[in-house]
Amino acid sequence: MIQAGDIQAVVGDASRNSQRGQQYCGLWSLTSRHRPFNAFGNSYAGLLPGEIRGKSPTLHVINDQQCALERKADDTCPVDVRADYHIKAPNTIDHTLTFQDHRDVRAADCDHREVSWCCYMNCPDDSRLHFRADNDWHRYISAKHGSGSNIAPSYVSADQLEAWPNKSEWTQTHGPNWPFHWDRYDVRFDQPFYYGRLGEMIMILVFDTPCWLRFFCSPSGGGPSLIADRTCPAWDFLWAIPNADYQINREYTLRLRLIYKPFVSDDDVLDELHRTQTELGFETVTN
Repeated sequence: MIQAGDIQAVVGDASRNSQRGQQYCGLWSLTSRHRPFNAFGNSYAGLLPGEIRGKSPTLHVINDQQCALERKADDTCPVDVRADYHIKAPNTIDHTLTFQDHRDVRAADCDHREVSWCCYMNCPDDSRLHFRADNDWHRYISAKHGSGSNIAPSYVSADQLEAWPNKSEWTQTHGPNWPFHWDRYDVRFDQPFYYGRLGEMIMILVFDTPCWLRFFCSPSGGGPSLIADRTCPAWDFLWAIPNADYQINREYTLRLRLIYKPFVSDDDVLDELHRTQTELGFETVTN
């Protein structure tokens, strides 16, 4: 467990045998003195990097505020990867993923290298992602799993976005497991952040390296809800590294900040965005 200020988190490896096996590593729990209930699904996880999911990473406890999950490349998965979680008062977690591919691990027939994360949420009343689009607030969750799930940035031109394979041809060659997030929503986000609501709390994610950033979501990815007739959403994201920027044996570092605090206002969210970008030196965008 790591703790600072108002919040505490449990960083877990793949040792927990949950409903879907030993695949959920990352933040097993995120709580606040303002809300004692876990923000993430109790059998799932948040800030779960796909690079270590189900791959038995090693947990390193650095101090009371820092933990890391690490996995060395092997024949099964030729990627060195380290996920760092650093909690800071009063209400933030700085997260960094560093990885190095020792073989080409791009998905078949793709023009980019995907690096993805999942955040399986715990029974929010409001299942939507909140973000800026067309210079206004936009609030969205896909209608069903796999439909309109991927949200691209408005500050990247259409010809610079990743191209996915033809679905029917891909499934004929590679099987039925077409990635659910390969379906684009027609609205784009203007700034590299989103937030979600959990009761009176807000969880904000602010991202670096904005041109590679994509959001994706599912209304049911987090499994059944304790709220009758509902499911729990997944508030996910990825970085898509274009072929022109991808190199085997190159080390990549991707950074974000999670802020978990009582909700104040949309304007306060923008203040947190700008504060984070200034403090951590994150790359900014103009629209």
